[in-house]
Amino acid sequence: MSYDARETSVFQGTPFELYWFASGTRNWYFTSGDTKRTYLANLYVPETIDRTEQNQNQELNAGSITVTLPKGNPVATQFIGAIPSTPFSVVIFRGHDGESEVITNFTGRIANVQFDEDCVFTLVPEQYDLKKVIPPQTYQGQCNWILYSEGCGVDPNDFKYTGTVSAVSGDTITVPDFASLDDQFLTAGWVEKDDLRRMIIDQTGGVLTTITPMPEVQIGDSVTAFAGCMLFRTVCRDKFNNLDRFFGFDRIPSKNPFEVGVG
Repeated sequence: MSYDARETSVFQGTPFELYWFASGTRNWYFTSGDTKRTYLANLYVPETIDRTEQNQNQELNAGSITVTLPKGNPVATQFIGAIPSTPFSVVIFRGHDGESEVITNFTGRIANVQFDEDCVFTLVPEQYDLKKVIPPQTYQGQCNWILYSEGCGVDPNDFKYTGTVSAVSGDTITVPDFASLDDQFLTAGWVEKDDLRRMIIDQTGGVLTTITPMPEVQIGDSVTAFAGCMLFRTVCRDKFNNLDRFFGFDRIPSKNPFEVGVG
């Protein structure tokens, strides 16, 4: 028989599904079946996993599905305490016992997570991003470019600093190697370990405060931090020597000519 024949058969279909979760350089492989399976040289291990059918409608969430995993699953635990800094993509393969053909049933990413008795992920398909409305540039005093983007043009390697962690407490990380930098030099930048990343909301000497804790970071780990930018013209000029690419409107008049004075 063929895959299609088994898929439509009332009695001879024996389906299984393979779930590939990926975030940065990390990968997890699970199967909804009760035996291990190898596909494309990757080993998929059994897991208590369930999903809904794809949502077929004309709304923005068309094509989305929900996937339920135990709260102790290693993918689920990545979302406890903070949203991972690197997006999670998901590929679901589907096949039938006795057939060599395996099809790609879904490709997308995790858009939402809820914890109750289990962990429930909402997955949106790849084409979901094409429905987003991209905002235009804004008439504002601060620069419109994202730091280190193509429009900004600053090379992140010129503002990269590496050091060894000496203390970790909640959302603060102490890296003595960063103490020589001016206070707030790294603020609005980020610190990373491997593919784990957190925004730095404050830096005083070698003490970094991140937007959420990084429980994966331990004393003795090597981390890398990148300088931040507050997007003001003076910062672009004095800190990054990048004034030619400044894309803000810092001379917007503060007085509204259409306001009528009172008194």
